[in-house]
Amino acid sequence: MSYHDPVDHKIKQFLKSKTRDVILPDTVQLAVEDALSSLSEQKSKKKSYFVQWRWAAAVIALFFAIGAITIYTVPTFAEMIRSLFAKDNPDIGLLRAQELGLVHNPHIKVKDKGYTLVIEEAVADPTRVTVALQLFDKKGKHERERLILGEANNITIKDDKGNTVGSMYDMGYTNDFYYMVEFFSEPLQTDKITIEGNINTLGNRDVPSIEGNWDFSFDLDMKEANSKTRVEELSGTYTTPHGLTVHLKRITRMVQGVRFELETELDDAAMARSPGDLWEKQALSFHFENLDKEEIHSVNPRKLGYMDSLMTFDYSVIEKGKMRWSYTFKYLPENEPYRFVLDGYSIAEVDGSKFSFRPAELSEPKSFKVLKDRIDVIGTSLEKSQRGDKTDELAVLFYGSMDNEIRHELWTAYDSEGKQYIVSKRGASSLENSLPDQWRKGFISMGDRNMKSPYEFRIEGLDHIPEELTMEREVVDKRYNDPNWFVLLNE
Repeated sequence: MSYHDPVDHKIKQFLKSKTRDVILPDTVQLAVEDALSSLSEQKSKKKSYFVQWRWAAAVIALFFAIGAITIYTVPTFAEMIRSLFAKDNPDIGLLRAQELGLVHNPHIKVKDKGYTLVIEEAVADPTRVTVALQLFDKKGKHERERLILGEANNITIKDDKGNTVGSMYDMGYTNDFYYMVEFFSEPLQTDKITIEGNINTLGNRDVPSIEGNWDFSFDLDMKEANSKTRVEELSGTYTTPHGLTVHLKRITRMVQGVRFELETELDDAAMARSPGDLWEKQALSFHFENLDKEEIHSVNPRKLGYMDSLMTFDYSVIEKGKMRWSYTFKYLPENEPYRFVLDGYSIAEVDGSKFSFRPAELSEPKSFKVLKDRIDVIGTSLEKSQRGDKTDELAVLFYGSMDNEIRHELWTAYDSEGKQYIVSKRGASSLENSLPDQWRKGFISMGDRNMKSPYEFRIEGLDHIPEELTMEREVVDKRYNDPNWFVLLNE
């Protein structure tokens, strides 16, 4: 006669409830089932002894399952060993969200074609949305490289009116999960967001694609995060020696970040040096430091090893000569004073500097001074066009030591007959002679002399080596490092 012990039923229900929402590899699942089947159903006069033994076995089985899946699954955001909060990858915004109880658990689990997509944690506030996404194969192994976002796969963010306000991407940083994020240059204003995933293809260049349906959707309530937002109005105005006026505006403190806003305005002389829309091609360099002059964050410095917690930045034209800037950092001090220090700025200006050389006479490098910049031309060669049209174009090989910035500079070439050509650039650059305790020193090195890898001017349409070549820099990305201004914040 069979005998059914109600205690065994309770034990199995206990284990089932604890493992219901967890993806177990096949080997682990079998081990758990073996442990469950070992809970004897035989009748005994010493019933209490066996009850205790079976409960102990159940707990051991559960610990075994948890221990096994730890190998395969991501820890929660809150765990310190392998997570977004790890000591080697601190994220103050996420820590703050956890402290305030703003980590959401959407419990997304979508299965198809032997793969399971899982989302157990998400954080959202007006600064950004962060999602930890995992993709498991049928053996429970996390497939870190199989999901590629693009045309076939996308994860969008919609506000409470159904408008698309963002599209998530993978920041990397960890092998434990896909670190999906979207940053908002303007604080998001909505009481609810919807995360929609359209995932239809798994695979990459090295792995054959698999078609399927791993779509998902879930809502996140933003009201609590919105209630934590605080705005601090700022004051402070300064005009640099070359006509740029800076106005500090405000700081917006949100759960996952701090938005710093300012405005700039150019005087008539500065605008004359940057006609047309050149004046809009600007960049600011500044840093924050405590009262002991220890760095907190830096933006566009020349120094090595600078502290970088800038998540996103944006700028817009207010009116002719005037721009608004916003920078969102992971944090800025709340309860202690600190300084904003303006280190410099750059702006595209009309130049007109030029140099000429005869390619056939370049038996050794020839140096040219262009304002405060130096260019060492080492040779020329005919190369296949970068346009892919099977034509040739002239490459001028050089190394550069640039005091000015290089992003917005514009060059034009002229051959021996005075014919004009469009010039593009190709190569790698790095900072040189920059110091760990200076924000303004150093220069941009174009090309790598140690690796014997020069930079190149590519002259489109010039399919022969001319007798003489003239290079003219029509626009310089002029760098100014002479501001002398700081503002004490949180006094």
